[in-house]
Amino acid sequence: MCDDMCMEIRRSRRGLMSGGLKGAMAAAIAGGMAKTGGLFTPSIAHAQDAVTVDWWVQQDDPDDTLEEFRATQIAAPIKEEHPDIDLIFTARADGQNFDRVLATALQSGAGPDIVPSQGPGHAGTLAKAGLLLDLQPYADQYGWGDKMLPWALATGYQGDALYLLPNEMECTIAYYGQQLFDEKGWTPPTNRAEFEAWAEEANGQGIIPVAGGIADCGLCTNWLITIFFNTYAGPDAVYQALTGEIPFSEPVFVDSVNLLNDYMQRGWIGGGVEQFFSTSFDTVHTMLADGEAGFAWEGTWFLSRLKNFFGEDAGNDNSWGWAQTPAWTDAVTYPTYPLALGSTLSIAADSDVADQAATVLDWYYTDPVRVAERIAAYPGLMTLPLPFTTDDFPEAMDPRVAEILVNLGEATSQGNFGYAAWTFWPSKTHIWLHDEIQKVFTGDMTAEAYCQGMADLFAEELAEGVVPTPIPRDVA
Repeated sequence: MCDDMCMEIRRSRRGLMSGGLKGAMAAAIAGGMAKTGGLFTPSIAHAQDAVTVDWWVQQDDPDDTLEEFRATQIAAPIKEEHPDIDLIFTARADGQNFDRVLATALQSGAGPDIVPSQGPGHAGTLAKAGLLLDLQPYADQYGWGDKMLPWALATGYQGDALYLLPNEMECTIAYYGQQLFDEKGWTPPTNRAEFEAWAEEANGQGIIPVAGGIADCGLCTNWLITIFFNTYAGPDAVYQALTGEIPFSEPVFVDSVNLLNDYMQRGWIGGGVEQFFSTSFDTVHTMLADGEAGFAWEGTWFLSRLKNFFGEDAGNDNSWGWAQTPAWTDAVTYPTYPLALGSTLSIAADSDVADQAATVLDWYYTDPVRVAERIAAYPGLMTLPLPFTTDDFPEAMDPRVAEILVNLGEATSQGNFGYAAWTFWPSKTHIWLHDEIQKVFTGDMTAEAYCQGMADLFAEELAEGVVPTPIPRDVA
């Protein structure tokens, strides 16, 4: 069950679920209820004939290894433990249209049983439309509140209804090539003065301080806003804005954007505006590995691809290191980890196999050691928000990856955490955040106008009750 902290987060939610459950949703819940110990909990059916549970995954690039992994490490073990369930993964290559395609499929009854999303903000829109099942009865039955990090589970609530489970715990990281830093005698800067001195030196030697580019992903400018809001304005100010206490038009957010834009104009990020817009991820990562750039500010999802650029698999003896982005003001603690959920999982409101889908999800989250083995196989892609310890990880796991994951799990108890835009901003405000910042870089919008537009949209979505639950600052 959800612990006291999680319950407190739910009580503080400003948004309430609008309307009642869809008829199909109500039937799915009511039809699977059984009274146990004074509580109504869903009963898991065990039919003689196996039922198929369809789980959509967004996968724009073919990856036979990942598909085999899902089949052998998830679907097959579930089948062994639950013979009545045939789990299938349907890979969707819809690119940036995935959310629209998914919503249309769910509205027409042609969607999956297990529904993915790119974060609580996106899933919240589906929940508001009545397309997702309330998972609270399953959470009570299976004790999901005791299995997951409470802050992560709490993002799945609208009012008292639980519509999503957190998937892929993430954080932005400052990756660097160990060989370059060793040759230059550099250590990662931790504050603004150190960073600016280091960036001047690196830039003077023809090294781009921070590699970056959005040719493959225009919305990935949200990484930069996440970093600068949390390490300049600071997590306390971000939390106050996310709870409606202050607007995003406050000077501290405007100053954050101005500092980011200053570094962009100097060429310290991505080599400058023109290069930033035209550079692909592969180029960014190659520049990092080849020592043409000092850092790449990217998320923990990059952990699964590091081997393609560093070490034996990449055909070199270079190694990678990691740090956090500097604290740009004295008011911000270093290091600060902007926490995120890169994706979420839900059950479709009209699924006729909701009980079996819930069984699949419970198996998926149940065993930290089993989950850790999946993370070791695909670092950054299978990082469920569970309270890991170093003992959970297999010996084969890269100790740097284990260190990052343990630090993320402990960040809330230590108070050194922030808020990633793709998790804690609601959908329309998030679109503004990543689209309109490009106009600031090109000089077509001021930082003041950018922040005011964000504040206006956020106020609308806060009133609508679709803002994901931010982690309280006093979690510890």
